[in-house]
Amino acid sequence: MFYNTECVITLNKERRPRQRVTTHHEDKELLQAVLHMPFKPATEIKEAMGPQASMSTVRRRRHSAGIHHQTPAKKERLTDAHRTARLAFAEQYVDKGMEFWDRKVFTDEKTFNSSNHGRIHIWRSNNTR
Repeated sequence: MFYNTECVITLNKERRPRQRVTTHHEDKELLQAVLHMPFKPATEIKEAMGPQASMSTVRRRRHSAGIHHQTPAKKERLTDAHRTARLAFAEQYVDKGMEFWDRKVFTDEKTFNSSNHGRIHIWRSNNTR
C-alpha cells in the first residue's frame, strides 16, 4: 500500500491565521470614524477612511470593538405649542367635579404615517442610548 507523503505533511501542518490587512493604527482610526459617524454604514466608513481592507474587515473591526447594529429609540419632542395646549386644557377642566370625569373615556392615540422612509440604523456599544 502506497501513501502520498505530500497529503500527510499537509494534514499535519498547523493552521496559522491570516495576517491582518490593517495595522493597529489603522484599526484605531477606523473605530474613531465609527464613533464619529454612528449612522453611516460600513461602505461609507470605508470610503471615508480609505483603508486597503474590505467592507467585511470594517464590519469585523467594528464588532470586535463591541459596536453593534441597533435601531434607536423613538421619542417625540414637545414643542412650546404642545406645552401651551396642555396647560390650556388643564386650566379649562381644573374645576370640574368627579361626576363630570366619571362620564369621560380616555384612550391612547397613535399617529400613523402614510409614507415609510425605512428604519434608521445606528452602530454603537450595547446598553447605550
